[in-house]
Amino acid sequence: MATDQNKKTLRSFQCRDYLYEIFEQMSGELECSVDYLINESMRQYARSRNYGVRSPSASVQRPSIPPMGAPAAAPPAAAQPLPPMLPTSQRTLPGPTASPVVPALPQQAAFAPAPMMPVAPPAPVAIPAMPSAPVAAPFVPPLPAAPVMARPSVPPLPVAPPRLPSVPPPAPSKPALFIIFNGQKYPVNKDEFVLGRSSKSADLAIKDGNISRRHAAVVYHGGVYYMKDLGSTNGIDFQGGKIDSRAIQEGDVYQICDYDLRFTYQ
Repeated sequence: MATDQNKKTLRSFQCRDYLYEIFEQMSGELECSVDYLINESMRQYARSRNYGVRSPSASVQRPSIPPMGAPAAAPPAAAQPLPPMLPTSQRTLPGPTASPVVPALPQQAAFAPAPMMPVAPPAPVAIPAMPSAPVAAPFVPPLPAAPVMARPSVPPLPVAPPRLPSVPPPAPSKPALFIIFNGQKYPVNKDEFVLGRSSKSADLAIKDGNISRRHAAVVYHGGVYYMKDLGSTNGIDFQGGKIDSRAIQEGDVYQICDYDLRFTYQ
């Protein structure tokens, strides 16, 4: 049967005062307990003597990020610019068309008229005077006035109602999730709620040397909350087995080392 390497038993031994003061200073700077540092020192010493010590689990391979300053893809070639147009002052406009020249007709030669023979005037004829009678103008009846035709009224064309802009459907509301830890209820108020040992990098800090600085996280994605391991040393337990990522259901209880975390949506 395999021995539980996380099991602890209260022991007593003599320690040099200056060594204990060094461990107290290290625990304050590393944010862990003196017991954890002493256990780690003993484990490292046993490993240096080739005694059996459990090796930490392999860290999760994270995707590599290309270094900054790498050459980017060449932008598409720009279109060839159009040739510039000449300004209006430099454009050549056609001048007015000259009117055609009409050649002058040749002048006729001057001639002398032939002499005419004298003609005797005719004898006057007497015409009797006729009495003048007044001439009456013919009667023209007035034309009837043309009837005024009423123009038919044309109904106005129907006006189409203005087209209303399309309104996107409202986004689904984010459900509320709470963590019950040590009898207290903590709301998950971020899309990535970190659990770990460090109070500077974790949203819920658990002061225990067996817990990593960033041990696990509650991630909200696609309308669902997930419990995700962040490459911790001791991992996450759920119903007796290790998990890497799992959707959180109502009443789920996850174990991180010796601590229980219960999740509820109420």
